[in-house]
This record gives sequence, structure tokens and C-alpha cells, in this order.
Amino acid sequence: MKIKMSLVLGIMFSFILISTGLIFSQDEAAEKPPAEEVPSEPETLWIWGEVVSVDAAAKKVLVKYLDYETDTEKEINIVVDDKTTYENVKSVDEIKPQDTLSIDYMISPDGSNIARNISVEKPEGIQTLPEGSIKEEPKAVPGLE
Repeated sequence: MKIKMSLVLGIMFSFILISTGLIFSQDEAAEKPPAEEVPSEPETLWIWGEVVSVDAAAKKVLVKYLDYETDTEKEINIVVDDKTTYENVKSVDEIKPQDTLSIDYMISPDGSNIARNISVEKPEGIQTLPEGSIKEEPKAVPGLE
């Protein structure tokens, strides 16, 4: 009787091992995407930082930014092309050092960073008066003199 019980348990144990191996091997095959489903368009990346220098002739902008993964400041060269769109400026010629930029870019197959959208951040709350206008003196607040 003990022999029959050992034989039955051994067969069940073997069946469990074989079936789990088949189940896991099917999951690995299902997780691998087919080669034809790989996207041909590179992923769009984003940075926010301060302009270090601008080379308008070469259409390049050097930007200093904070790498959030390593918590260190880094610099990146961004190349501008005909497909680049701009916000708050009309072209790369209007970008100056110390401007704050928000840039959407892609990495080309040759490794260069190509800008898709460049937005120059304008400081809020700073108002410029038209030339020739007169500034009013601030009025005193009673009790705060």
C-alpha cells in the first residue's frame, strides 16, 4: 500500500513540475514583442533648463539641466532643424544665454538630440511699461508708515 501511495505521489509531483515548466515557457514567449511591432519613430523626451550658449549658425543650443534620476546638473546639446516649433520666440536667433527653456526632443539614429518644440519661459509678474509712460509713486497705506 505504501508503494502504491509513493508511486501516485511521485507521478503527481512529476506532472506538477512538467505543467509549471510549460506554463512559464509560454509566458516568456508571449512577453517578447515581434520584431515588426518595434516603433520606427523615436521616443520624445523632455528637459527643462537654462541656456548656457547658443550657436545660431550651427543651429545648436547648449542647455544646463537637472537630471532627476541622479540629482546632478548636466549639460546637453540640442540641435534645431526645420521641424522645430517655437513658443514665445520666433527662431533660435532670439534665444539668449540664461533664458529658461522647456524642450521636447528626440534622439536621432546618429545620437544627436533634435528639438521638436522649444518653449522659452517668460517670468511671470514682470511688466514692462511702454516707452514714455510715467510711473505712479506707490501710495502710502495708513497705519504702515
